[in-house]
Amino acid sequence: MPLSAASGIRTIAPIPDAAAAALRKRDESPSSGSAKRGGDAPLIRVRSLTLRRSRTEVLHDVDLDVPRGAFVAVVGANGAGKTSLIQALAGVVSPPKGTVHVDGLDVGRSDARTLSSRIGFVFQNPEHQFIAHSVFDEIAHGLRRQRLPDEEVRMRTQALLERFGLSAKAESHPFLLSGGQKRRLSVGTALVAGAPVLVLDEPTFGQDRARADELLSLLSELNAEGTTIIVVTHDMQLVTDYAQRTVVLADGRVLAEGATADVFADDALIARAGLRPPPLRRALQAVQRHPGLSGIARLADLPDAPAPLAPSRSQFRTDAVESPRIDLPRPNDPELRTGSTPTTAPAPHATGGAA
Repeated sequence: MPLSAASGIRTIAPIPDAAAAALRKRDESPSSGSAKRGGDAPLIRVRSLTLRRSRTEVLHDVDLDVPRGAFVAVVGANGAGKTSLIQALAGVVSPPKGTVHVDGLDVGRSDARTLSSRIGFVFQNPEHQFIAHSVFDEIAHGLRRQRLPDEEVRMRTQALLERFGLSAKAESHPFLLSGGQKRRLSVGTALVAGAPVLVLDEPTFGQDRARADELLSLLSELNAEGTTIIVVTHDMQLVTDYAQRTVVLADGRVLAEGATADVFADDALIARAGLRPPPLRRALQAVQRHPGLSGIARLADLPDAPAPLAPSRSQFRTDAVESPRIDLPRPNDPELRTGSTPTTAPAPHATGGAA
């Protein structure tokens, strides 16, 4: 029985405001969301997928469904088969056994140009896919392969550069961009042909948290507009913050698949897969006084702080110590105008002599 990612999709709001707004837009859109996905056929169907590397079988009889418009994370320990799986999905490698269909297209029987219109692939190292001498030409290359008119190529390229914040770098060499800019450019080149699916291998590798959140916010916006996102990553906090569904691989097999919150609530499953819980969950597991917090993995799921965790001002006061009342003279007090000494005694605790 194939595993399905179509049921029980749970909305997850990323931490950055831009991504949160994108997800709200996605949830409110009549063309996306769980209501529609529940009745749709899967966008991606994997059946009996087996793949070898040299003489080693790295994927074993994998079945998997991915619904249209989902944001899916693929996780697992090193050597679990994550990269092999997504490369097979994108047609980067051809499996000797099994089938992969993307939007009805048989990946194993399709040419590269046809595949690029259905699924975009972003390598772990974005420089591996750069072929042009300028950022503009890097984006335009995919459009020119479609034999589009020059003016349409120019307009669509400029629009995409603006969308990904790269307009000012249009004439720069791709290799001279910053790490975050290279990532955005690689996403742009993968999507320029209008593919409804974007697959990324470790897109946040080598990025600091700010750049990683920036990229994931961009992916969330694309997902809110209908692009199906599949991401391989070792960053479990990013998985819980952004992914709706999670596929867990172990030894080339699908160990589990389901709503991200449910997957990471199963400590035995996470341990069996050789993974570590997200940092937030690890931190909250030690909170004994509030057991309801121990299962939380996302910052967005933290409740409003209860009184014992967030004392009010009155809770810092005690009845045993009361501050003395000090009556300061008013600005129009005659004593201030004449320079005479105020009649009010200084505070009992004042030290150090005259001010």
